[in-house]
Amino acid sequence: MKYRELAKILKVEIDKGKYRDTGKLPTEPELMEQFGATRYCVRNAISLLAELGDVYPVQGSGMFVRENRREGCLNINGTRGMTSEFPGHSVSSKLIKLEQREAGADSARLKCAADAKVYSVSRLRLLDDEPFAIEYALYLKEFVPYLSEEIASGSIYAYIREDLGLSTGFADKLIYARELDHGRADLLGLSTGDPALVVEDDAYLASGRMFNAGTVYYHYKKATFFNFADLK
Repeated sequence: MKYRELAKILKVEIDKGKYRDTGKLPTEPELMEQFGATRYCVRNAISLLAELGDVYPVQGSGMFVRENRREGCLNINGTRGMTSEFPGHSVSSKLIKLEQREAGADSARLKCAADAKVYSVSRLRLLDDEPFAIEYALYLKEFVPYLSEEIASGSIYAYIREDLGLSTGFADKLIYARELDHGRADLLGLSTGDPALVVEDDAYLASGRMFNAGTVYYHYKKATFFNFADLK
């Protein structure tokens, strides 16, 4: 069993109120036995749920279920991709363009040489078959040596973690609003000049090396973001 599968199962159980009486998840050994999963799988599934805001740790007491989690919202601190943010929904992609090229003018942002090879991907992201966002992404071939149209039409981050075995670390994000030009407005089913929330992501591996730079234009009527504030 992959950790994403376990996370989806636990997410459904949380939403159905299975853990309402205790307010917490079973222990790691209990989950390992119940689902026949490895400790690695269980820990990554719980980590994903924590990142999505469904559970939180209490030192010495385990993982507790967070009440009143804002459904249908994107965690602005999330680094696992849109597919993981909406486990109960259909998330798909319409590939606009996939090409290999040199980093060129993007080398400063990617922190690489100008002649470094990259995959450039443009996609329309669909949520429950409706336009949700336009994504432009660059992946350094040094870390992502192969990217096909089939892979680019699915969850690229799942491919990076599960097939390439890369350990993603953190992302720097820049958020701002922009008016849509005709091309982007048409893709999102909006009008030229309508607003969009734009998020720039510079993503790093656990080693601290940057591997991906992306810019996403979100449909202003459909995208809602939230963030958790640590009050410690």
